[in-house]
Amino acid sequence: MGYEHSKKYIDVNAMETYVSIDSEVTKLYGKTVKAMEISNIDYKQRFLKLNKSRKMKAPPSCGRIFLGFLVVRNLNTKKEYETWIPDIVFGDMYEIRK
Repeated sequence: MGYEHSKKYIDVNAMETYVSIDSEVTKLYGKTVKAMEISNIDYKQRFLKLNKSRKMKAPPSCGRIFLGFLVVRNLNTKKEYETWIPDIVFGDMYEIRK
């Protein structure tokens, strides 16, 4: 299967649920998040298209393409927002819900 152009616009409810493995992260952002693997460039495109309709952190500046995760934090609260995290950092904070 090739690249899915629409993946970057997937609905939050269709994303996988991950659980925090770091107590400080849990305190700041909640025990669970919704997330999916996405490049920094794809997150930038998502941000440009959707930032007016949802709370989103601005994408990191980039000169290269990096893998990471689109993460929805503070689920189901007024503080809910989307952000992008590099994959190596994400793996230190979350694991998939079993």
